[in-house]
Amino acid sequence: MSSGNARKLVSKLVFKNGLIPAVAKNNSGKVLMVGFMNRKSLLKTLTTGYMHYYSRSRRRIWMKGEESGFKQRVLEVRVNCENNSLLFTVEQEGLGACHMGYETCFYRKASIRGVFKKVEEKKFNPKRVYGPSRLKTSKKLLKE
Repeated sequence: MSSGNARKLVSKLVFKNGLIPAVAKNNSGKVLMVGFMNRKSLLKTLTTGYMHYYSRSRRRIWMKGEESGFKQRVLEVRVNCENNSLLFTVEQEGLGACHMGYETCFYRKASIRGVFKKVEEKKFNPKRVYGPSRLKTSKKLLKE
């Protein structure tokens, strides 16, 4: 998309605190991940054709796959009825979207007992792809 058309599209969207939720799914409809975009990361996504997100923890724009090589190529962009969230259909390159080693970030299912159960198989070893330091932070959030 041209930068002029991208800016035109972005101007019609509603950002809360400078961010808009972005859902990435594959062509078969499987949700791969949910992230946030600011105006700059969305413009980058629209003009390059590859997903760029805004990391709230790192406070910077990052391209999906910049560390792993597992990029997401944009196939389609949809906007919801209130212009405040986006749905991207992407072609996921590489082994998966989740930095924990799974195809999707939604690899766990909530049980009626109030615990999360893994329902997907790991696709890659995240320590080999990202290194151990990135995983330590993420594991603190998991109560498996």
